[in-house]
Amino acid sequence: MAPAPTLAERLDAAPSDSLSVADIATTTGLSESTVRRLAKEPGWPTEEPGDHREQRYPREAVAGWMRDNQATRVNPDELPGTDDDRVTLTEIASRTGRLRETVSRMPSAYRNSADPFPAADPLGTYSWGEVKAWLGRRSSRTGPRGTVQPPAPAAEPTTQPVLDKVTTAMIERLTGKGTQAVKTLVRKPEIAALSTKVGRLRVWPADTLLPLLWQLGYLPASGPLGSEQRAVLVELGYLPTAGKPTAEQRAVLREFGYDEQGSVEHRAWLRGPHRTATELAKYYGVSLSAISKRIARAQEAGQPVPSPIDTEDGKRYDPKVFDAFWNPPAAE
Repeated sequence: MAPAPTLAERLDAAPSDSLSVADIATTTGLSESTVRRLAKEPGWPTEEPGDHREQRYPREAVAGWMRDNQATRVNPDELPGTDDDRVTLTEIASRTGRLRETVSRMPSAYRNSADPFPAADPLGTYSWGEVKAWLGRRSSRTGPRGTVQPPAPAAEPTTQPVLDKVTTAMIERLTGKGTQAVKTLVRKPEIAALSTKVGRLRVWPADTLLPLLWQLGYLPASGPLGSEQRAVLVELGYLPTAGKPTAEQRAVLREFGYDEQGSVEHRAWLRGPHRTATELAKYYGVSLSAISKRIARAQEAGQPVPSPIDTEDGKRYDPKVFDAFWNPPAAE
């Protein structure tokens, strides 16, 4: 089998001579956060001159930098956090700059390996120290940086694991608040009274804490959820991994205090003017590349995708049509 192309070779084959961060991420398979981190490294090519809406770099210069540095391997010593941290797969992805989809496959992909991915606790969290050590061992075995692809993932369970406990890390993701702010929040008597301890970890029952967070105004009562809020609710089983909630899930969320279609602002958005991909990404709380990749995957699968119109400002999409594409109805 031919060796996988290096990052530089992938960039050499890119169709454009001028690449944005999203273009580099799509071409190399790295996450956008990793590309932005690499762009701060010494010797990274300077931005191209001109009136660009986003940072753009010369393809040949970026390929040359990648060829010289081959900087895709994880260095555990450079990763944030302490070894005692308990982290979710989403947090591991954020700390390592990898795609969440890639990290979420690791436990099953390496389950039968001689060096399996570290085991999760009953709450679905992992020891950050064990994860860092495992990543370091994987890096030391992969040869030249940027040349080796991970093994094909094993088949994953079709059912989404459901958690019934919320950790402080999950509260941070739900509320968008930092660690210190969440420490203050969970000291509120009505929240503190709900907590229990599992080992050294303080947790809250999801079906009791979530309604309280909505009641206190820490979660939106309507309209689209942020990407991290949605990810946590998926992990807890209150939202599907794809598509819109089932009737049962919608009923539970309404009891909690959330109704996505109840927002006047959201309905106004759907009736509003055509939007650029950048505006759509901001509204749905995702990156621009996530929009592009979602459309590309649908096209590859032969599924209908929203058709943009060409304007002087570029391509624009009908927000109502795009919303139906982005949040398709779930089979009930």
